Amino acid sequence: MAVNNKTIIKKRILMIFMIFLILAITAFFLMNGYINSVLNKMIKEPDINKSDADIANEVTQQNQIANVVNIVVFGADNDGNKSDEVRSDAIKIISIDLSNKEIKITSLERDLVVWIPGDYQQYGHLNWAFWVGDAALAVKTINYNFDMDITQYVSISFDTIEKVVDLIDGVDIALTNAEVKALNLKSESSGIYTLNGKQALAYSRIRKIDDDYHRMARQQNVIQAIVDKTVKMSKIELFNFISDFLPYVTTNLTNSDIKNYALTLMSYDLDIKTLQIPSGGYQDTCNCSKLGGYLVTSYQEMSQEMHDFIYGLNFYSPSQNLLTNEKNIYEKYGECNK
Repeated sequence: MAVNNKTIIKKRILMIFMIFLILAITAFFLMNGYINSVLNKMIKEPDINKSDADIANEVTQQNQIANVVNIVVFGADNDGNKSDEVRSDAIKIISIDLSNKEIKITSLERDLVVWIPGDYQQYGHLNWAFWVGDAALAVKTINYNFDMDITQYVSISFDTIEKVVDLIDGVDIALTNAEVKALNLKSESSGIYTLNGKQALAYSRIRKIDDDYHRMARQQNVIQAIVDKTVKMSKIELFNFISDFLPYVTTNLTNSDIKNYALTLMSYDLDIKTLQIPSGGYQDTCNCSKLGGYLVTSYQEMSQEMHDFIYGLNFYSPSQNLLTNEKNIYEKYGECNK
Protein backbone atom coordinates (compact mmCIF):
# COMPACT_ATOMS: atom_id res chain seq x y z
CA MET A 1 0.00 0.00 0.00
CA ALA A 2 2.89 2.28 0.83
CA VAL A 3 4.36 1.62 -2.59
CA ASN A 4 1.11 2.60 -4.23
CA ASN A 5 1.02 5.87 -2.24
CA LYS A 6 4.55 6.73 -3.38
CA THR A 7 3.58 5.97 -6.96
CA ILE A 8 0.52 8.21 -6.67
CA ILE A 9 2.61 11.04 -5.17
CA LYS A 10 5.17 10.75 -7.97
CA LYS A 11 2.41 10.83 -10.57
CA ARG A 12 0.88 13.92 -8.93
CA ILE A 13 4.27 15.68 -8.83
CA LEU A 14 4.81 14.82 -12.48
CA MET A 15 1.32 16.07 -13.34
CA ILE A 16 1.90 19.36 -11.47
CA PHE A 17 5.25 19.81 -13.21
CA MET A 18 3.65 19.18 -16.62
CA ILE A 19 0.88 21.66 -15.86
CA PHE A 20 3.42 24.35 -14.88
CA LEU A 21 5.45 23.55 -18.00
CA ILE A 22 2.40 23.85 -20.24
CA LEU A 23 1.40 27.12 -18.57
CA ALA A 24 4.93 28.50 -18.93
CA ILE A 25 5.08 27.56 -22.62
CA THR A 26 1.62 29.01 -23.23
CA ALA A 27 2.54 32.23 -21.42
CA PHE A 28 5.74 32.49 -23.47
CA PHE A 29 3.92 32.14 -26.78
CA LEU A 30 1.19 34.57 -25.72
CA MET A 31 3.76 37.13 -24.58
CA ASN A 32 5.92 36.51 -27.64
CA GLY A 33 2.87 36.93 -29.85
CA TYR A 34 1.96 40.19 -28.13
CA ILE A 35 5.52 41.53 -28.46
CA ASN A 36 5.51 40.62 -32.15
CA SER A 37 2.20 42.43 -32.62
CA VAL A 38 3.79 45.56 -31.13
CA LEU A 39 6.94 45.26 -33.24
CA ASN A 40 4.81 44.76 -36.34
CA LYS A 41 3.69 48.37 -35.99
CA MET A 42 6.95 49.32 -37.70
CA ILE A 43 7.23 49.61 -41.46
CA LYS A 44 9.29 46.59 -42.51
CA GLU A 45 11.58 46.52 -45.54
CA PRO A 46 13.55 43.66 -47.18
CA ASP A 47 16.89 42.36 -45.91
CA ILE A 48 20.12 43.48 -47.53
CA ASN A 49 22.26 40.50 -48.48
CA LYS A 50 25.94 40.82 -47.60
CA SER A 51 26.79 39.85 -51.18
CA ASP A 52 24.81 42.89 -52.39
CA ALA A 53 25.94 45.42 -49.76
CA ASP A 54 29.20 46.61 -51.38
CA ILE A 55 31.32 45.24 -48.55
CA ALA A 56 35.01 44.94 -49.42
CA ASN A 57 36.48 41.43 -49.15
CA GLU A 58 39.19 42.66 -46.75
CA VAL A 59 36.53 44.13 -44.47
CA THR A 60 34.58 40.87 -44.40
CA GLN A 61 37.72 38.99 -43.39
CA GLN A 62 38.69 41.51 -40.70
CA ASN A 63 35.26 41.71 -39.16
CA GLN A 64 34.88 37.96 -38.86
CA ILE A 65 37.02 38.19 -35.72
CA ALA A 66 35.17 41.23 -34.34
CA ASN A 67 32.31 40.95 -31.91
CA VAL A 68 30.56 44.15 -32.93
CA VAL A 69 27.12 44.66 -34.49
CA ASN A 70 26.63 47.84 -36.54
CA ILE A 71 23.22 49.30 -37.36
CA VAL A 72 22.87 52.59 -39.23
CA VAL A 73 20.12 55.05 -38.30
CA PHE A 74 18.94 57.55 -40.90
CA GLY A 75 17.11 60.68 -39.86
CA ALA A 76 15.26 62.10 -42.88
CA ASP A 77 14.78 65.83 -42.50
CA ASN A 78 13.68 68.58 -44.84
CA ASP A 79 14.42 71.67 -42.75
CA GLY A 80 11.14 73.03 -44.05
CA ASN A 81 12.18 72.53 -47.69
CA LYS A 82 9.99 69.88 -49.31
CA SER A 83 12.53 69.19 -52.06
CA ASP A 84 14.88 67.76 -49.41
CA GLU A 85 12.27 65.66 -47.68
CA VAL A 86 13.92 62.29 -48.17
CA ARG A 87 17.56 63.25 -47.68
CA SER A 88 19.23 61.64 -44.70
CA ASP A 89 20.36 64.74 -42.87
CA ALA A 90 21.27 62.68 -39.80
CA ILE A 91 23.39 59.57 -40.35
CA LYS A 92 24.47 57.67 -37.26
CA ILE A 93 26.03 54.24 -36.91
CA ILE A 94 24.98 52.47 -33.72
CA SER A 95 27.69 49.98 -32.70
CA ILE A 96 26.92 47.26 -30.15
CA ASP A 97 30.22 46.01 -28.74
CA LEU A 98 29.28 42.55 -27.50
CA SER A 99 32.69 41.85 -25.92
CA ASN A 100 32.95 45.04 -23.84
CA LYS A 101 29.21 45.57 -23.36
CA GLU A 102 29.35 49.09 -24.77
CA ILE A 103 27.22 51.16 -27.10
CA LYS A 104 28.89 53.62 -29.46
CA ILE A 105 27.41 56.13 -31.88
CA THR A 106 29.35 57.45 -34.88
CA SER A 107 27.83 60.50 -36.60
CA LEU A 108 28.72 61.00 -40.27
CA GLU A 109 28.83 64.45 -41.87
CA ARG A 110 26.04 64.45 -44.43
CA ASP A 111 27.78 66.60 -47.10
CA LEU A 112 31.00 64.63 -47.54
CA VAL A 113 31.86 63.96 -51.19
CA VAL A 114 31.61 60.20 -51.79
CA TRP A 115 31.03 57.68 -54.54
CA ILE A 116 27.41 56.55 -54.72
CA PRO A 117 27.27 52.98 -56.12
CA GLY A 118 24.26 50.96 -57.23
CA ASP A 119 22.30 52.33 -60.19
CA TYR A 120 23.51 55.90 -59.50
CA GLN A 121 27.24 55.36 -60.21
CA GLN A 122 28.26 58.97 -59.63
CA TYR A 123 29.95 61.14 -57.04
CA GLY A 124 27.71 63.12 -54.75
CA HIS A 125 27.09 64.17 -51.17
CA LEU A 126 26.72 61.34 -48.65
CA ASN A 127 23.07 62.20 -47.94
CA TRP A 128 22.16 62.08 -51.64
CA ALA A 129 22.28 58.26 -51.54
CA PHE A 130 19.16 58.10 -49.39
CA TRP A 131 17.51 60.66 -51.66
CA VAL A 132 18.09 58.69 -54.88
CA GLY A 133 17.92 55.11 -53.61
CA ASP A 134 16.42 55.08 -50.10
CA ALA A 135 18.04 53.28 -47.17
CA ALA A 136 19.36 50.30 -49.16
CA LEU A 137 21.54 52.50 -51.40
CA ALA A 138 22.56 54.67 -48.43
CA VAL A 139 23.82 51.55 -46.61
CA LYS A 140 25.83 50.47 -49.68
CA THR A 141 27.30 53.96 -49.97
CA ILE A 142 28.51 53.93 -46.37
CA ASN A 143 30.03 50.46 -46.79
CA TYR A 144 31.77 51.44 -50.03
CA ASN A 145 33.26 54.71 -48.79
CA PHE A 146 34.02 53.88 -45.14
CA ASP A 147 34.95 50.17 -45.31
CA MET A 148 31.95 49.13 -43.22
CA ASP A 149 29.95 45.89 -43.25
CA ILE A 150 26.46 47.16 -42.47
CA THR A 151 23.31 45.37 -43.64
CA GLN A 152 20.79 46.53 -41.01
CA TYR A 153 19.21 49.95 -40.72
CA VAL A 154 16.54 52.02 -39.06
CA SER A 155 15.00 55.03 -40.77
CA ILE A 156 13.08 57.74 -38.94
CA SER A 157 11.60 61.00 -40.17
CA PHE A 158 13.27 63.72 -38.13
CA ASP A 159 9.85 65.17 -37.48
CA THR A 160 9.37 62.11 -35.28
CA ILE A 161 11.72 63.70 -32.73
CA GLU A 162 8.94 66.14 -31.92
CA LYS A 163 6.48 63.32 -31.27
CA VAL A 164 8.99 61.25 -29.25
CA VAL A 165 9.95 64.13 -26.98
CA ASP A 166 6.30 64.95 -26.32
CA LEU A 167 5.64 61.28 -25.49
CA ILE A 168 8.15 61.54 -22.62
CA ASP A 169 7.02 65.03 -21.51
CA GLY A 170 10.08 66.90 -22.72
CA VAL A 171 13.87 66.60 -22.47
CA ASP A 172 16.43 68.53 -20.43
CA ILE A 173 19.08 70.20 -22.60
CA ALA A 174 21.95 72.54 -21.63
CA LEU A 175 21.66 75.57 -23.93
CA THR A 176 24.16 78.30 -24.74
CA ASN A 177 23.11 81.95 -24.95
CA ALA A 178 23.16 81.74 -28.75
CA GLU A 179 20.97 78.61 -28.75
CA VAL A 180 18.48 80.20 -26.35
CA LYS A 181 18.24 83.18 -28.67
CA ALA A 182 17.87 80.98 -31.77
CA LEU A 183 14.96 79.15 -30.13
CA ASN A 184 13.25 82.43 -29.20
CA LEU A 185 12.89 81.39 -25.57
CA LYS A 186 11.68 83.97 -23.09
CA SER A 187 14.90 83.81 -21.09
CA GLU A 188 18.16 85.11 -22.54
CA SER A 189 20.64 83.28 -20.33
CA SER A 190 22.35 79.93 -20.82
CA GLY A 191 21.41 76.98 -18.66
CA ILE A 192 19.45 73.74 -18.58
CA TYR A 193 16.01 73.97 -20.17
CA THR A 194 13.20 71.44 -20.50
CA LEU A 195 12.31 71.49 -24.19
CA ASN A 196 9.04 70.23 -25.62
CA GLY A 197 8.92 68.32 -28.89
CA LYS A 198 8.70 71.34 -31.16
CA GLN A 199 11.56 73.08 -29.34
CA ALA A 200 13.74 69.95 -29.34
CA LEU A 201 13.25 69.55 -33.11
CA ALA A 202 14.10 73.23 -33.67
CA TYR A 203 17.18 72.83 -31.45
CA SER A 204 18.31 69.82 -33.51
CA ARG A 205 18.04 71.88 -36.69
CA ILE A 206 19.98 74.96 -35.53
CA ARG A 207 22.82 75.63 -37.94
CA LYS A 208 23.06 79.39 -38.55
CA ILE A 209 24.86 80.20 -35.28
CA ASP A 210 27.80 77.85 -35.98
CA ASP A 211 28.14 74.89 -38.39
CA ASP A 212 27.00 71.41 -39.38
CA TYR A 213 29.27 69.72 -36.83
CA HIS A 214 27.67 71.60 -33.94
CA ARG A 215 24.32 70.60 -35.45
CA MET A 216 25.33 66.93 -35.27
CA ALA A 217 26.35 67.45 -31.65
CA ARG A 218 22.95 68.96 -30.89
CA GLN A 219 21.20 65.97 -32.48
CA GLN A 220 23.33 63.72 -30.27
CA ASN A 221 22.38 65.77 -27.20
CA VAL A 222 18.69 65.19 -27.93
CA ILE A 223 19.24 61.45 -28.40
CA GLN A 224 21.15 61.20 -25.12
CA ALA A 225 18.48 63.22 -23.32
CA ILE A 226 15.79 60.84 -24.62
CA VAL A 227 17.85 57.86 -23.41
CA ASP A 228 18.34 59.50 -20.00
CA LYS A 229 14.60 59.95 -19.70
CA THR A 230 13.61 56.47 -20.84
CA VAL A 231 16.04 54.58 -18.56
CA LYS A 232 14.17 56.03 -15.59
CA MET A 233 10.84 54.66 -16.78
CA SER A 234 9.18 51.64 -15.26
CA LYS A 235 8.93 48.58 -17.51
CA ILE A 236 5.27 49.30 -18.23
CA GLU A 237 5.96 52.96 -19.04
CA LEU A 238 8.85 52.00 -21.31
CA PHE A 239 6.80 49.38 -23.14
CA ASN A 240 3.95 51.86 -23.68
CA PHE A 241 6.41 54.48 -24.95
CA ILE A 242 7.96 52.03 -27.42
CA SER A 243 4.54 50.91 -28.59
CA ASP A 244 3.53 54.53 -29.32
CA PHE A 245 6.84 55.29 -31.05
CA LEU A 246 7.21 52.29 -33.37
CA PRO A 247 4.66 53.29 -36.05
CA TYR A 248 7.05 56.10 -37.04
CA VAL A 249 9.94 53.69 -37.69
CA THR A 250 11.01 51.98 -40.93
CA THR A 251 13.54 49.15 -40.66
CA ASN A 252 14.81 45.91 -42.15
CA LEU A 253 15.50 44.45 -38.69
CA THR A 254 13.42 41.36 -38.00
CA ASN A 255 11.38 40.99 -34.83
CA SER A 256 13.81 38.28 -33.75
CA ASP A 257 16.78 40.64 -34.25
CA ILE A 258 15.15 43.35 -32.17
CA LYS A 259 14.23 41.02 -29.31
CA ASN A 260 17.73 39.56 -29.22
CA TYR A 261 19.35 43.01 -29.19
CA ALA A 262 16.94 44.20 -26.50
CA LEU A 263 17.80 41.26 -24.24
CA THR A 264 21.50 41.84 -24.83
CA LEU A 265 21.37 45.56 -24.05
CA MET A 266 19.56 45.05 -20.75
CA SER A 267 22.90 44.41 -19.02
CA TYR A 268 24.80 47.21 -20.79
CA ASP A 269 26.01 50.54 -19.47
CA LEU A 270 23.96 53.21 -21.29
CA ASP A 271 26.72 55.80 -20.97
CA ILE A 272 27.01 56.02 -24.75
CA LYS A 273 30.36 56.84 -26.36
CA THR A 274 30.21 59.12 -29.40
CA LEU A 275 32.37 60.20 -32.31
CA GLN A 276 31.83 62.69 -35.12
CA ILE A 277 33.32 61.94 -38.53
CA PRO A 278 35.39 63.79 -39.58
CA SER A 279 36.43 64.32 -35.95
CA GLY A 280 38.29 67.55 -36.67
CA GLY A 281 35.27 69.17 -38.26
CA TYR A 282 36.13 71.73 -40.90
CA GLN A 283 39.84 71.40 -40.12
CA ASP A 284 39.66 67.91 -41.66
CA THR A 285 37.78 69.05 -44.76
CA CYS A 286 37.74 71.64 -47.52
CA ASN A 287 35.05 72.90 -49.88
CA CYS A 288 34.53 71.01 -53.12
CA SER A 289 34.03 73.81 -55.65
CA LYS A 290 32.96 71.51 -58.49
CA LEU A 291 30.29 69.55 -56.60
CA GLY A 292 29.58 71.41 -53.39
CA GLY A 293 29.92 69.69 -50.06
CA TYR A 294 33.23 68.78 -48.48
CA LEU A 295 36.32 66.86 -49.47
CA VAL A 296 38.23 65.13 -46.66
CA THR A 297 41.95 65.82 -46.18
CA SER A 298 42.47 62.06 -45.90
CA TYR A 299 39.70 59.54 -46.45
CA GLN A 300 42.11 56.83 -45.35
CA GLU A 301 42.91 58.47 -41.99
CA MET A 302 39.23 59.29 -41.43
CA SER A 303 38.25 55.65 -41.95
CA GLN A 304 41.12 54.49 -39.73
CA GLU A 305 39.94 56.70 -36.85
CA MET A 306 36.36 55.53 -37.30
CA HIS A 307 37.37 51.87 -37.14
CA ASP A 308 39.66 52.43 -34.15
CA PHE A 309 36.67 53.92 -32.31
CA ILE A 310 34.21 51.18 -33.26
CA TYR A 311 36.42 48.08 -33.13
CA GLY A 312 39.50 49.06 -31.15
CA LEU A 313 43.04 50.14 -32.00
CA ASN A 314 45.15 48.35 -34.60
CA PHE A 315 42.21 46.29 -35.84
CA TYR A 316 41.78 47.81 -39.29
CA SER A 317 43.77 48.14 -42.49
CA PRO A 318 42.18 50.15 -45.33
CA SER A 319 40.88 48.07 -48.22
CA GLN A 320 42.25 48.50 -51.72
CA ASN A 321 38.75 49.66 -52.69
CA LEU A 322 38.94 52.59 -50.23
CA LEU A 323 42.46 53.56 -51.34
CA THR A 324 41.43 53.51 -55.01
CA ASN A 325 38.26 55.49 -54.27
CA GLU A 326 40.25 58.14 -52.37
CA LYS A 327 42.70 58.44 -55.29
CA ASN A 328 39.86 58.81 -57.80
CA ILE A 329 38.13 61.51 -55.74
CA TYR A 330 41.32 63.58 -55.50
CA GLU A 331 42.06 63.19 -59.20
CA LYS A 332 38.59 64.42 -60.10
CA TYR A 333 38.09 67.19 -57.53
CA GLY A 334 41.56 68.01 -56.20
CA GLU A 335 43.02 67.62 -52.72
CA CYS A 336 42.66 69.85 -49.67
CA ASN A 337 45.47 72.35 -48.99
CA LYS A 338 46.87 71.93 -52.50
